[in-house]
Amino acid sequence: MDIPDNATGSTPIHCSKCGAFLGEWGELQDDFYRQARGAEAFDLCNGNIIKK
Repeated sequence: MDIPDNATGSTPIHCSKCGAFLGEWGELQDDFYRQARGAEAFDLCNGNIIKK
């Protein structure tokens, strides 16, 4: 993901490889945490999904 340093919840986020619109930063974070809740196997760090 291409995430600007000063991203807010409404910042549009695009794929860093193809440029496709992925959603707004706040929505993407909410969705990631909702999916990862309980699993605790992944973390979101600077736009990268990190395996714990």
